[in-house]
Order: sequence, then structure tokens, then C-alpha cells
Amino acid sequence: MTDGKEHIEPALVRAWVTETVRTLGEARARIDSANVFPVADADTGTNMLLTVTEGARAVSALPDGEPTDTVLVAFARGALLGARGNSGVILSEFLRGFAGAVTFADQPVGSLRVATRFEAAARASYAAVAAPVPGTILTAASGGASAARAAADAGADLTGVVVAARDGSHRAMLRSPSELEVLSRAGVLDAGAYGLVLVLDALCRVLGADGLDEAGLEAEAAARGGSPGALPGAGGHAADPADPVMSLAGGTMDAMATLTTDPSVDREAEPSPAVGPGDLAQAAAPADGGTASVGLDGEFEVMFVVEAGVGDALRTVSLETDGPDLADALRSALQEVGDSVVVVGDGVWQAHVHTDDPGRAVAAARQVAAGRAGLRQVCVRHLATQVAARGVHEGPSGTAPHPDQQVPAHGVVTITSAPGLVPDLARSGAVVLLAADRAPEPEEVLRVAVDTSARLVTVLPGSAAAAAAARAAALLVEPGAGDLQAVEVLDAPTDLHVVAALAAAQLVEEGQAEAMRAALAEVRAVQVAADGSLVRPALEELLRPDDEVLTIMPGRRVDPLVIDVVVAIARQRVPGIEVVVLDSGRDHADLELGAE
Repeated sequence: MTDGKEHIEPALVRAWVTETVRTLGEARARIDSANVFPVADADTGTNMLLTVTEGARAVSALPDGEPTDTVLVAFARGALLGARGNSGVILSEFLRGFAGAVTFADQPVGSLRVATRFEAAARASYAAVAAPVPGTILTAASGGASAARAAADAGADLTGVVVAARDGSHRAMLRSPSELEVLSRAGVLDAGAYGLVLVLDALCRVLGADGLDEAGLEAEAAARGGSPGALPGAGGHAADPADPVMSLAGGTMDAMATLTTDPSVDREAEPSPAVGPGDLAQAAAPADGGTASVGLDGEFEVMFVVEAGVGDALRTVSLETDGPDLADALRSALQEVGDSVVVVGDGVWQAHVHTDDPGRAVAAARQVAAGRAGLRQVCVRHLATQVAARGVHEGPSGTAPHPDQQVPAHGVVTITSAPGLVPDLARSGAVVLLAADRAPEPEEVLRVAVDTSARLVTVLPGSAAAAAAARAAALLVEPGAGDLQAVEVLDAPTDLHVVAALAAAQLVEEGQAEAMRAALAEVRAVQVAADGSLVRPALEELLRPDDEVLTIMPGRRVDPLVIDVVVAIARQRVPGIEVVVLDSGRDHADLELGAE
């Protein structure tokens, strides 16, 4: 599938895309089960699969006859917009670097050009991460790039260079437990690094090369001084030779959760000239010499797309003048509010951060992008709640249980334009889509529905426009959308309806959807300017003698004394009524009132 000069043809790229999706699809569950860093939430395989699936969808939309670079760019851009989690975002940037590499006239042979692409992919991946950590997908990318360049310089053909890249990434993956303590303690290889190895192995196979398989792994272990009949298992003991070890050729990894490196394996990192000065381990080492932080590095995961033409951002973004500065500024701003910061893209950016304050993260990004670009597809998950929903817990070796048995039957998506509500909505178990600048698109609603990891998702839209988008999203559900099978949209026309529905769902262990419907039927809501002559008649019309709860959601410009007046009026009309005050985070002087 290469021409006489060994250029990568468009048909080969399309085949690679298809094989990558197939391979990650088969390996997804085992990658998930080995996911312990940066958060042990058992979703790395799922995130990487969803990321490349969106890239494949973008490629399938291209007409036949498009050149190689166009197909590569479509794959990368689709992956960027559909990226999930740390590993998915970094993988999308790897693909973008590979697609956008600049080759030169003195590199007429495909092997040299593809080596340049691997180097660019590694550099882009490394640069996207605010605080790189060794023993991860970044190390695998760097190891692959170094091996590809060495093979090209030695005269290898294009297939030989790709195989060298795959093997270099594979060797770096095998070292991951020696470079990242949390992996060593759990007895696993890095899940993101393994996903990258699978992506490169898929390219090897469409080029006609042999895929890595169990026999090859055993031979490598023997060559390094290990037992030829088995690879080491968790805790430093040898695995049972009768057990399957790992099969890359079939796109599976049947025992990755117990696979670690042999003690005889060289634990010194390969030099990484492809990613610039310094090496990954040195660059990522904490200043105090301690180990890298692991576990929940923030209460919430926040992801969003930064793009020109969103909200009030009308000026066209120039990559040459805005691109690098904007991306770097976003990384710096997000580092001030959280960890696991990754920003990828060029002209359109995907950002990821773990933080205790999602509103502050969004505000910081808006400040950076002001006048140049706006935010969309702002998705917020409460990490601990989402982990619990999947039934993830640490076993004796620190690994998660098999994810096939963790898919929740039911998930909830809330859509809100009130930044102040986001933390509590997410803590209630919903995946939150913050639509503060404009109504969401159906594709954005579908994305957050998939992000619940559930089969059936209930959407609480919070506005008429969001409800329309959610109903349109329900029609887009198809195979390939994660575990999602159906989307149901409830009649929740205001944020106060959303709050009441989620509160009702928290009170029952089963039948949450029915509880939400019942609560929604009881809620009445009104929005009124914080003016005494308007508030009293609005309350008199809203409240009923049998109401139990009044919810007040003021804008940021409402005088606190007005809220005291509202509470006094409410308790005068309905003695004993419970009053709840919520911060909307909206910059206006209106009151939103809800009674039930």
C-alpha cells in the first residue's frame, strides 16, 4: 500500500484508522482494568477508543480521492474534538503532530519522512502536557520516535521504521513500572502507553508487518534474561505459563492487569532526542525529589473546546500569532487551578484539567481566550462519583475489577447556564454540560451522554433550547457511541427544575428516573427582577399553602437584603416552608424562584 518511493498512501491511512478502532475496541476492557494513573477510574481504554472513533468518523466523511495529508489531518482533528480524558487528549495530539509534521526536500524516501512524523508526534504530545510524568504514554511516544529515527538513519525502509517505532514504544511501556511508582505498586503497565503501542501495532499490520504477539513477548523476555515460558506477574512472581499473556496481533491484552517488567529489563530510559533537550524522567521529576502525585488530583474533571466564533469571540484566530501563545497561556492558567493539565490543538483547542473548582477553571480559560476565542463543549464530571458509579475499587494489587461488569445501567446529564450550580450538580452524580455562552449543539449533548458510561441516559435540559438539542442528540445514538443505547429527555425547562429532579433522585436507591419525573411535575418556577414591587406579587402567585420548599437563585448583582425580604415574605405566607438559596454564578440582577 505504498508507492515505489514508499510514500504513505491515503488508502493505507484509511486502513490504519479502521484497524486502530478495531484493535482498541477489542483491547478496551483490559486497558481499562489496568488504569491506575493519574486516577484509578478504569476508563483509559474507553477514552482512547472513543477518541479514535471520532477521528474515524471524520475520516469516513471525507470524499474518496483526498490526499494523504488531508486524511491524516481529518483523523487528528476528529480525535481532538472527540478526545476524552488525559490519554485520549494526548493521543489526539500525537495524531496531530504526526499529521502536521513538516518534511523536507532532502527527505525523498518514505522511511525518513515517517521518522520525522514520529518525532513531531512525540514533541507535540510532550509539549501539550503542563507537568509531564515519566512511565506514561509520553515516554512511549518518545521511545518510539527515537527508535524510528535510528532505524531510518540506518537505512530501514518505511515498514522497518514503523516497526521500529512500535517496538521502541513497546520497550518504553515495559519500563513504565520502574519509572512510575504507582504502576509498580499496582503491578501493571501504564494503560495509556499500552494504548499507543496498540495504535502503532495497527499501523504495522496494515503495512503487512507481523504484529506483536505472545510468542514475541516471551522471546523478548528470554533475550533479556527472563523465563522464556512466562512473563513476570504482579508482585514480582512469574505468571503461570498456561495463562494467556498479551496478544497485540489480535488487539487484545488478556493479562495486562498482571503484567510487569522483568527485573532484568534495562531500567534506564532510552535517550529521547526527538522531544528536545533533557529527558522525560528528569523533566518530570518533582523538585523535592519525591514521587509524582497519584490518585484523585482534583475533585472534578473539566474538559472544553476553545474555538473562534463561540460566544462573543468573533475575531478569527491566527495560528501564527495566537496559536502557541494561546495554548501556552491556557496551560499556565489551568495549572493555577488544578492538575493533570493538557491543552492540545492548533486553531481549535481541547483542554483538560482536574480541579477542585470547575467555575474557576472555566473563568480562567475565558480570561485567557477573551477577544480571541470562546469556550464550548464544557463538560464537568465529579471524579469520585463517576468512579463509584462504575463500581471501581482497588483490589489487593491496587487494580480495578473487570470493567465489563461496571457499565452503569442508568446515567444522568444536566445542562445548565449557571456556573454556580455546576459543582453540586456534578456531585449529585450527573455529567454536567455548562452552556453559559450559547445553547448546546446536539453533538455536544451526545458527547456528555456517552461520558456517563451508562446504557440509558436521562437528560435534564434546563432550557427549551437545550431540550431541543437533547432530543436531536437522542436521534444520533448509534453503534460506536460507547456503551450508550438510548437517551431520554425529561421536561425540565429551568435550572430550578433540574435541581429539584436531582434532589429527588438522591432520595431513592432504585427508580431514579421515576422519582425525577414525579419531582418535575411538582415544580413551579419564575424569574423576576429583584425589585420590591415585582417580587411580592411574583411570590404571591407562585406560593401555595401546601408548598414545602422555596428555592431562591439570585444573580450576582442581587443585593443580599433582597433575599432576606423574599425569605420573610415566603415564611409569612407559608409558615414553616424550607428555604434554599443557591448561587447561580450568573452576572445579572434577577431572582429565580422555584416552589414545590
